[in-house]
Amino acid sequence: MKKTTHITLLLSICLVLIITPCSLAQELFYEVPLTTQVKSSNQIIEGRVISKESFWDENHYNIYTINTVKIHKVFKGQTGIQTVEVITPGGMVGFESEVVTPSLSLEIGDTGIFMLHNNNIVINAGNTQNKFKPYASSQGFYKYDLRHNSVSNPFQTRQGITENFYKEIKSLNNNTSIVKISKFDVNQILQNNVTNRDSNGVINISNISPTTLNGGVRDLLTISGTGFGTAGTVAFRDANAGGEDDMGTPIYYTAIASQIVSWTDSEIIVEVPSRAGTGDVRVTPTVGGGGSEVVSTQTLTVFYSQINPSNGTTDFPSQHFDTNGNGGYTWQMNTDFDANTAANASFLRAFDTWVCTTGINWEIGAVTTLDIIASDGVNIIRFDDGAELPEGVLGRCTSRFGTCASASPGGLDVVVTELDIVFNDVFTGGFSVLSWEFGPGIATGFEVDFESVAVHELGHGHQLAHIINSGEVMHYSIANGQNSRDLGSSDLSGAIDMMNRNTIDQVCGTGLMTYSICSGLTLSIDENILEENIIIYPNPTKTNLNISSAAFIKIDNASIYDVRGRLILSKDINSSSNLNTINVNQLNSGIYFIKINVENTTISKKFIVQ
Repeated sequence: MKKTTHITLLLSICLVLIITPCSLAQELFYEVPLTTQVKSSNQIIEGRVISKESFWDENHYNIYTINTVKIHKVFKGQTGIQTVEVITPGGMVGFESEVVTPSLSLEIGDTGIFMLHNNNIVINAGNTQNKFKPYASSQGFYKYDLRHNSVSNPFQTRQGITENFYKEIKSLNNNTSIVKISKFDVNQILQNNVTNRDSNGVINISNISPTTLNGGVRDLLTISGTGFGTAGTVAFRDANAGGEDDMGTPIYYTAIASQIVSWTDSEIIVEVPSRAGTGDVRVTPTVGGGGSEVVSTQTLTVFYSQINPSNGTTDFPSQHFDTNGNGGYTWQMNTDFDANTAANASFLRAFDTWVCTTGINWEIGAVTTLDIIASDGVNIIRFDDGAELPEGVLGRCTSRFGTCASASPGGLDVVVTELDIVFNDVFTGGFSVLSWEFGPGIATGFEVDFESVAVHELGHGHQLAHIINSGEVMHYSIANGQNSRDLGSSDLSGAIDMMNRNTIDQVCGTGLMTYSICSGLTLSIDENILEENIIIYPNPTKTNLNISSAAFIKIDNASIYDVRGRLILSKDINSSSNLNTINVNQLNSGIYFIKINVENTTISKKFIVQ
C-alpha cells in the first residue's frame, strides 16, 4: 500500500445503545443513573480543568489525555489533595492524534462535578497516583452552566447547582459532609452573572440562511441580527446527544474558533461542524454585544454530516482511497466472529447495504486470528474480549487517518488508512435481559437488532457522522425492538458526496478509490441506478431545491411539473458539478414533481414547496 503520512489521525466512532425497558435509546448508549454513578465512583469532586497533556499507552496502541483538575470540593473519596488527573481517551502526541466517540472530551476551563473511579490504563506518564477515569465515560462529568444555574451530562440537565444537585449527591452518599478545598463559590459566581447580565443592551437574531445545510463539509451558515459585538461563540444542537435531554432541555455543541469565518455586530458567518444537528442556533457574544446570548427562532436542518478528524485547531473532511490494489479496502473477520454463523450473515447483509447501494469499494478477505483493535494495517471485524467494551456499548468503529500538506483549507488533506469494528459479544449487568437479534427476522421486545447496529457502524466507516432524523440509519439513537437497516435520503446523499471525493480527488499521492462491482455503477446507467444515486433536498423546501448526484452521473436537464402535469419550469444543467440548485421560491405552496434527465433515462421525484 502506498502511503504518504506526515501526520496520523485516529478517530474511533462508538455505537452505544441506551436501553431501558420500553424506552428510546439516546446517543446510542444506555443511561447510567446518578444513583449508580455515586455508588460506583471512588472519588466525586467539584473542579476545574487547568491543563491537558496526552500520552501513548504502554503498548503504543492508543493515546490518552491527562486532564489536570483543580479541586474545589470533595463529595466522596480523598480530601487531602488539591488536584486529580482525569484520564480520557484520545488526544494528540506530536503529529499523531486519536479521537474516540462517544467519550468524555474536556477543555481547559471546563468546570463541574466529576464522577471518578480508579484508572487501570497504563500510560507512559510517570506514576499512577491521583489518576482516575470518568465513571460511565461522558456521563461521569456534570458540566456547569454558570449563566443559567444548571448542570448537565449527555442525558440530563438539572436546574439549581447548589440548592438541588449538591443536595442530591449528598443524599445518595449517605449525607456525608461536603469538604471545601478552594475558595470557589458557585452562588457568588451566579450572583455576579445576574448583576452583569443584559447590561450591554439587546442581542437579536433576525435570520439564519440557508436553513438547510450539511455538517463537516464546510457549508457556511450566515446569521444576521444585532448586538453580536465583535467576537463570541456559535453553538448548534449536539447531534451526538439528539440535541436535547429526555426532558427537552437543549444540548448544544460549540463550533471551534477556526470555523468562525467572520464576525461583526450584525452578521456572523460560520462553518457547520460535523457534530451539528438539526435545531436552533445559539449566539453568545464574548466581546461587546448586547445581552448574554440568543437563540434563533428559525430551525437549521442538518441534512447529512460527515466525520472530521482534527489537529486540535482545525477540523478536516477526509476521503477513502485505494489501499488494496483493487480500488478500496479489504476487511477481515476474526476467527470467533466468522464462526458465529448468524452474526456473520447479519454483518454481510449490512456490508452489502453500503457496498451495493453507494458503491463504496469494500470487500471481505481471509479470516484472521488477529484479535485486537490496533494500528496494524488490518481492517478487522471482531467481537470484544471480556469487558473490553464498556457496559452498554454495543459496537465501535475505529477509523485511522493519514494526512499530507496541501493547499486545502487548514493546509492538510486527509485520507482513511484503516478501519476496525468490534461488537459486544454478550449483554451483562442490569441489561442482561437484552439479546442480539441476528435476523433476517426483525428485532422485537428486548431484542437488539444486530444488522441495524452493523449498518450504523459501517456508516461511520463510510465517514458519516450522526444526524437528528429518525428515518435515517445515521440518526443518533436506536431502541431495543427497533430496526433501522435501510439507507435513507440523508444517508445516501452524504455517502454520494463522500464517494465523489473518493473517486475524483487524488490526494497525498494515493490511488483513487473505484466503485465496487456489486453496485453496478461501472455499468450502463438505468433508472434504478439513477434513483439510488440522485437525491433531492430539502424536502419540503421554501426557496431552493438541491440535486445531489454521484460522480459518474452527469445530469442533462431537470423539469418541474405541478400535480396536474403542467410544466412549471425547466432548467438545462449540463454541469460537471455533482450538486446543482434550482430556485423554487416563485412557486406556490403545494406538491410538485421534478423530472431529471440523464442520457436517455428519466426519473421523477416528488417534492413539496411550503
